[in-house]
Amino acid sequence: MTSTAEPAPVPTRPDAREADSELPVMDADPALQGLVRVAAAVTGTPWASVITMDTAVMHVLAVHGFRGASWPREGSMVATVLARGPGVQTCDDLALEPAFAGSPWLDGRRARMRAFGTVPVVVDGRTVAAVCVFDVVPHAFTDTERARLADVAAAVAALLRVGQQARELADLAAASQLARAETARAHQELARSTAFTRSLLEVLPVGVVGADAAGRVTLFNAASRRWHGLDADPTVEPADIPVTFALTDVTGQPLTPEQVPLGRIYAEGRIDDAEMGIALPGRPFRRISCSGVQVHGADGDLLGAVVTLSDVTEQRALEDALRDAALHDPLTGLPNRNLLLDRLDQTLAAAERARRPMAVLYCDLDGFKPVNDTAGHAAGDEVLVEAARRLAAAIRPGDTVARIGGDEFVVLCPEAGSERAAQVIADRITAAFDAPLRRPNGDVHAVGISIGVALCGPGETPDSALAASDAAMYRVKAARRGARVPAPRPVTDPTVPAP
Repeated sequence: MTSTAEPAPVPTRPDAREADSELPVMDADPALQGLVRVAAAVTGTPWASVITMDTAVMHVLAVHGFRGASWPREGSMVATVLARGPGVQTCDDLALEPAFAGSPWLDGRRARMRAFGTVPVVVDGRTVAAVCVFDVVPHAFTDTERARLADVAAAVAALLRVGQQARELADLAAASQLARAETARAHQELARSTAFTRSLLEVLPVGVVGADAAGRVTLFNAASRRWHGLDADPTVEPADIPVTFALTDVTGQPLTPEQVPLGRIYAEGRIDDAEMGIALPGRPFRRISCSGVQVHGADGDLLGAVVTLSDVTEQRALEDALRDAALHDPLTGLPNRNLLLDRLDQTLAAAERARRPMAVLYCDLDGFKPVNDTAGHAAGDEVLVEAARRLAAAIRPGDTVARIGGDEFVVLCPEAGSERAAQVIADRITAAFDAPLRRPNGDVHAVGISIGVALCGPGETPDSALAASDAAMYRVKAARRGARVPAPRPVTDPTVPAP
């Protein structure tokens, strides 16, 4: 797109810019501004706008998330995309579209757009405007998102039609008494438009909450009523909102009135992606992401606030599961090498500050390979799970046991500051493998363990500590093979606490 106005700032997350006061933005129409926010919410994009399409130069009617600009319609991105066909048109990744190669809206001269969606606003058979949404990262638009975007465009068309009719009626009122009849008809159209907008709010998959200038909740759509378990209640004082509507932080702790996202809008002007919880008795905890703005009248007076709510419970649970999977062994549930190295780095730093060593025990199962060779890998997995259980039971509180691959485990002992203390822990682990490992089907396997002990202090790194303990373990194995004697029996040290 090419602009005839001053360059608009490049949209960046999460900063939100106010609309350029020199642009012909609609006179603070709360309904149109709300629909623009709804367009962003239903498509999961941070920026949205309504722009004119019936003039040579397109102008901004309403924006969300950025400061708009005027630019020629001919050759613009929105005109190019709409020319592909009727209805909603989307581009999941503009960088893959040859038609937009070298566009200043992609390469950073005006913006860095990647995802773009638009739908024409048709009034009386003529395209007068377009609803646009976009993001600076690729976005896979779904059929549901496109359908909701079309609903928003229909609501915008209704609002524009009503505004157009209202202006026409104002002109007629000066010349004819028929203006009263036309005005009545316009009121009826406005009522139908309002009913349409309310119906649209009812079917949206996101929650929409509205409040008056005093901060009292006056509007819940269907999603909000379902999530909160009750309807909006303007008799509830703002200070009582957290308790009445069961609002908490993301950990389940009750919110104070100052922490409620809706209340924060009155203090901060707007909020973006603020998260809270809804903890209704007898229902699963629901985690909600909130974005909202103040609503002002044409005279600038505060009318209230509107906030959209998105249920991110499953998304956050998936993120937590992925983080946990990235740091834990999927078979045994023990920390994996990544988490071990992180904890080892922290433990070594603490040992250096305390000017005392800590112990690293490198453990390798003896006799594990025959289990895999004779009973199969499934049996080997069961033996590894039982070995992990015995290792975890043998260590002390504050110690960490991790599986770093195959039949190799590492134990971190931050409080074992001497070879004697470390050897006591190693002997305790050795003793845990005296009895054969029993599988769930009753089969038993004689599996022992070789342990290399390394005391690590200042100057050590996680890699050098693991290398030292690994080398100690191989010396233990070599000594046993040379002596052909059984593993040493545990020693006791009354100064070392039991696990």
